[in-house]
Parts: sequence; structure tokens; C-alpha cells
Amino acid sequence: MKSKSIALSLIATCALMANPISIEKIVVNEAQEEDFSLYIEDENLSQPSNQTRFSSKSIATLATHANMNPYTVIAFSPSVHFTPVDSAGSNEPSYHDPIRIRGKSQSGPGGVYMINAMPISSNPGGGKQMVDMENITSIDLLKGYLPVDKNLGFSSLIGKVDLNILAPKKEAGVELSQSIGKDAFTRTFVRVDTGKIGDFSAFASASLLSNDKSKGEGELQRTNAMVGLSYAPSETFKADLYAIRNLDAHHDYGSLTYAQTQDLEENFNNDFATSQPTSNNDVNYYDWNKQHFNTTNVLADLLIKVSQDDVIKIKPYYKNDKGEYWFSKTNSDATKNRVMNWEIDHDLYGAVTTYEHTFSQELKSKIGYWYHKQLPPGPPSDQTKYKVVNGNLVFDGYAVLSKSDYHILQAPFIELSGEIGRFNYAAGLQYQSFQIGSIESYTGTNAATSTDYDSALDSATLDSWSSVDAKTFKTWMPSLYFGYALDTHSSVYIDYSRSYGFDVNLFPTYLSNRAAFISKGVTLQDLWDKLELETSDNIDLGYKTRVGGVNLHPSIFASFVRNKQANIYDAALGVNYPANLGDAFGYGAEFMASGALSESVEFMSGLSYNSYSFSEDFQTSATSVSDIEGNQLPDAPQIMAKAALSYYIGKWAVTPSVRYISSRYGDVANTEKIDDYTLVDLDVSYKTKEFFGSKSTLFRATATNLTNEKYIATIATPDNALSASTTSSSYQTGAPIGVFFSANLQY
Repeated sequence: MKSKSIALSLIATCALMANPISIEKIVVNEAQEEDFSLYIEDENLSQPSNQTRFSSKSIATLATHANMNPYTVIAFSPSVHFTPVDSAGSNEPSYHDPIRIRGKSQSGPGGVYMINAMPISSNPGGGKQMVDMENITSIDLLKGYLPVDKNLGFSSLIGKVDLNILAPKKEAGVELSQSIGKDAFTRTFVRVDTGKIGDFSAFASASLLSNDKSKGEGELQRTNAMVGLSYAPSETFKADLYAIRNLDAHHDYGSLTYAQTQDLEENFNNDFATSQPTSNNDVNYYDWNKQHFNTTNVLADLLIKVSQDDVIKIKPYYKNDKGEYWFSKTNSDATKNRVMNWEIDHDLYGAVTTYEHTFSQELKSKIGYWYHKQLPPGPPSDQTKYKVVNGNLVFDGYAVLSKSDYHILQAPFIELSGEIGRFNYAAGLQYQSFQIGSIESYTGTNAATSTDYDSALDSATLDSWSSVDAKTFKTWMPSLYFGYALDTHSSVYIDYSRSYGFDVNLFPTYLSNRAAFISKGVTLQDLWDKLELETSDNIDLGYKTRVGGVNLHPSIFASFVRNKQANIYDAALGVNYPANLGDAFGYGAEFMASGALSESVEFMSGLSYNSYSFSEDFQTSATSVSDIEGNQLPDAPQIMAKAALSYYIGKWAVTPSVRYISSRYGDVANTEKIDDYTLVDLDVSYKTKEFFGSKSTLFRATATNLTNEKYIATIATPDNALSASTTSSSYQTGAPIGVFFSANLQY
């Protein structure tokens, strides 16, 4: 089945290139005409841009029945590896973002996605699915080239996913949606638009989603609310204000060991125990592995046209995230097994301000300033631990007790761009100040008698061994784009940009091994002073062309990564610790095709090859060196093929889709190999009018994992996990077959 899927995709692509169909614009049929769009919006070839914009059609068809996770849409892009552990795309662990782009994973407490070009997401914590996809008009995926005003957030290493909000509509209306399906899935969504009332327009929406886990015991409960207000008194001023509230509570899925992954027929449905244990230190109980968060976001988008050639944009944003993340921690010594509660209460805020001036078509300028302030966790500051006694949790002190200051990022930036004949260009530069907040760490945590954070601090003692001062990195972040139009439908381009990130796991690593470090006379500050900012210099070379109704986009790319974190042995200090000392190299090729094959068929397909590895070996002890140079990094498939095709007949639309993910590893030594897999989904919709008084109604049936493939969806592991004997890798199986139905009514 897997080889057939790849072969069919390749055959279709080759046939398309050999026999292109000349169709400039296709209206597939009357039922689809009023809101017709292709999967990928046409690019303006004269613009200095290397992004993919997924349209409202992609969102509606590929966001699945849950309509809550933008990654399920961009997963059809080449080089994007995202497969959630459940069919809703919701139950990912709180401590990492399980998406890889071109083999890279996100580092530190930064989020991959932005909203209206504002870096408002963060990790760990809540808010990962805080926006209903009905409120998003398009999604921009930036994988290589990052312009200066989107190279933002705590990390940008793997690129950015930018969600563009569907602003308040000019006409009053109501949208209702109801979905049901497997595992007691139900979702209700409503949006009300006021239409334009004088200079104002507004909308309010709410959704309620609930779902049982597809494996084991537990459930997901998620509530979203959003309000949008637009004020446009003239053509020279516009202000949009949005407020978002997200409540998420769900039980996590259990993981497999590598040995268990070798027999998925037997172990695919393994999960946490459903009965509360009676033996001491048995932490494998589903209700001790859960998380719940309340997340609030406020963001604004102000545009001031000073003149025809001068524009000021101001984008302030704020996020508050509060909740708990419960997880079990097992050790080789079972008497030390504990249930952990990671208390999270943090916020972030900032603003992006730009001034744009057009001198001429050949020269346009953009100057701006970005300020961002973000409170940890990342690293954690409040983790209580519990031992199991006679089946009950008994407070056992703190695993982490500290006070962390804010991380502060700020960057002035400038960009020049324009068109000169057939050439178009953009040259940008950021000067970034990246400050990691200070940490006051406390001892006496095992003797703490209160689960209240402030009370525990009062009874603890400041620990100079594991406390550190703030640390600031100052780095130039350049970007360049050059394009040349071969004709009105084709162009070639080359671009370059630097992205960045920072891992924050040195502090918890030091705490876990504090006694060993003290025995060597090594303070955390000694190691802290050696940290460096991780950077990636990214280069793309590509070709874009439009053949009839079809867009073709082949490209090659390379990434030169410096200061990548690896676990190393420091001979001078005589200790092992995670240090930003490694170099890595990534390269690959992508091909994407999308558009209309005929008046009744449109499609999107992607094929990619990715290689990503450390460029050197590391000292792992006083007498040994790792053998990892050139090995593919964990959870980074080298080959991926994706395709979705919609066939329209009357008011019906039938969309099969397929994704192939090649084999990958759970460790950088490449000893824990995970098999490849192919996922097939099917979406069938029927559109009609005047159903229960609506002006438009869409009925939809969706089948996910149609072949009921048994596969590993997510590997939770650091990039430097060395071998089967030392790796902390865990493996989560994907969702089994599921069938879902929905009705969307617009008034």
C-alpha cells in the first residue's frame, strides 16, 4: 500500500508536467463558485517572498473535523512532519511542540505559530489550539526565508506558521457548525457578525469540543471564545482588536518503549492504567497524566496611512497562561518513581512597530522595532512531586523550586526592497538583543511542607550553586532575497536568512545531577557562562512557474546550524552537561504542485527529501567519543510525499488525501529505527442552499486513517539522544480509523 501511494503520486506529477492543461482560471461548478479558492493561493511572482499561503479551501478541507490545529493543514506541505497522536490534532505533550520542518525541531519555550504576524504562542503550557479555524482566512508557512518583520518570537529556528484572522465581515451574518463522530466526539461552533455599522464592525464566536481518547481512559474538553472589533473611520486609519479565551483540559496518551514499537499489532493500543494502583510507587495511572490550562490573549493591528507613500503599522499583543501539567516519572529504582505537577502561571507581551515608505517602485523601505517580554516556565520554576502510598498521592516536596526573571527580546530592524526591470529584491537586517532571565534556585525542597509556591519559597534557602544571573546575546539577523522573472508566469529566486533559538534545559539537568556537579566544584553559573545562542543560516534556490491552471515550485535548500545543543563531556570540569557547542548541517530538495487539472478537479501535492545531522562527534566521557557525525537526527524522516485531490460533481466534492512518511530514528546514534507509514483520509462534502433558512449549508463526512494503519506518530526525544542505553526517547502511536460528520450553516 505504501509503495503504491508513492508511485501514484509520482506518476500523477510526471503526467502533469508532460501534459500541462492550459487553464487560467477555473470555476469548478455553480455550487462552489461563490467562495471558490484553490488549495494554495497564487503567488505574485514579482514580490520578494518565499512563503506558501494555504487558502480557506485548504483550511476547510484539511483541518479535519476538529477545526482546531493549523498544523494539520500545513502538514501537506513538503518537508513538514506533523502527525498528532489523536484524530483531533490536540493531545500533544505540554513540554514540546511535535512539529518538524526540514528536519528541525523547535527549541526552547517558543511557539512556531504567530497570529497576524505577532509571536503570541509559547511552550510549554496551554493555548496550542486557541483559535477556531473558521476564524482564520489563510495560513502562511515560512520554511526558509524569513523577512525581518516575521523573524520573531523566542525561537525561529524551523520557520514560522502565520495565522491570518478572518476580520469582521462587512455583511451581518451567522455561522453555525455541528460535528459528531468516533470516540464520542462532538464540536459545536457559532460565529455572529454584526456587519458594518457606521465605522464599526464586529464578530463574536464560541466553540465547545469534547472527545474521549481513542486509546485507554480519559477525555478532552476544550472551549474557545473570540471577539473581534474593527474600526475604520477613513481610508487613512484602521484598527482591529481581538480577544481570545481558551480553556483546555485533557488526559495525555501513554508512550511505548522502543522494544514495544517492534510489535505494534500487540502494543498499538497500550496506554496508562485505567484503575488506580494499590501498590506503592506505581505511577502508571491515567488520571495522574493530564493537563488543564486557561489561556487569555489580546492583540491589536493598527494601520495609519500618513500619505500615499507612508504607512505606520503597530501590532501590540498580550498572552496569559495558567494551569497544571501532571505527569508520571519513572526511574530505574522504582522506589523513586514519582508523579509530578508542573505548575504554570506565566505571561508574555510585546509589540511590533513598522514605518514603511515608498520612494519608487525600485525602492521601498521598512524600518521598525520589536519588543518582547516573556516569563518562564522555560525553564520550569514550580514542580511539586508526589509519591504513591497505598494507591494515593502523598506530597513529597519539590523537584524544582525557583524564581525566574523575564526573558526579554528586542530588535530594531530595517528592510529595503523593490523591483528593477525583471529583478525583485529584499535586503533586511535585525540587530537582536536576546536576554535570558536570571534564576534564583532554592534548596530544602524535599523538606517543604506546603504545595503553595510562595509559602515554599519562604521556608527554602537560596542555593548559590544552582542560581544564575541574566545572560544576554547580541546577534545580527540578516535576510536577502533576489528573484528574476523569466516571463509573466515563471521566475527563479535565491534567498538567505538567519534564524535562531535557545534550549533551556541546562537548569533542570543541573538540578537532577546537583550532587555530582557539586562534587566536582562546578556551579551552574560556570556552565551558564559558556552558553551560546543557536543560529541557523538558511539558503534556498528555487523556481516558480504557472502552467495553465497549475503552479509548480521545485527548490533545493541548505541550513548551516551553529551552537546546537548536545550532551558533552567537559574535560576541564570533569562533568557531562548539555552545551551549545555543536555544529549541524541540513540540506534537501522539495517539489510542490497545486492548482486545477480540469473544471472538476483540483489538487495539491508535495515531495521532499531532508537530511539533517550533526557535523561532528562529541566527547561523552573521559574515555569515549560519540559516533554520530552524519547520522540523521531523531524523528526526522528523510522522505515525505503528500497529496490531496478534490473532484467536483454537481454539489458534491470528494477529496481523498494521502501522506507518506519514511522511516526515522528515536536516537541520534540511529540504533532505534521506526518504520515508515502511509495515512489515507477521505473527505466528502455536499453543498446546498436554503436548508433551514440558511443561505448556504455544507454537509461533510470525513474518514481519517482509512486503512487503519498502525504507526508511531510522535517521538518525544531530544536531538542529542545518543543510544538505546542512554536515550530518553518515548514513542506515541497515532490515531486509528475514525469517521466524523458535520453540518455548517451560514445565515
